[in-house]
Amino acid sequence: MKTLIKIISLLIITITFNACAQQDNIIGVWDVKNDYYQAIYEIVENDNKFFGKVHYYNDGTTEYKGDNKKEDYFLTNVELKDGKYINGKMYLPDGSFYNVIFTLKDKNTLEALMTVEKLPYTEIWTRSTSN
Repeated sequence: MKTLIKIISLLIITITFNACAQQDNIIGVWDVKNDYYQAIYEIVENDNKFFGKVHYYNDGTTEYKGDNKKEDYFLTNVELKDGKYINGKMYLPDGSFYNVIFTLKDKNTLEALMTVEKLPYTEIWTRSTSN
């Protein structure tokens, strides 16, 4: 009986540790490069929600270098549920926003799914190795 209790306790600890580790996987600095722009974003956690801030953005006409101001935060209220990061809002400089869902494809690849001009749009974010 003691062995069974030890096994169950170890299993609970392992599941709890893995759940916490999974939550932390989205945290970090991410590179985005596509046909429209290139950027470096950082995702941070606060009170079990995730937020994103701009380190660098360039779309060919606008270049922006973040300097850790409140205005650098463009992504809010992302929550982890069933392996997906949901309820995110990605704000644009004009105050409009896209709803966004993130899926961690592997530890270095993050898929961002949003609706842009009423069409689904997917971006791939790659974990930065330079920061």
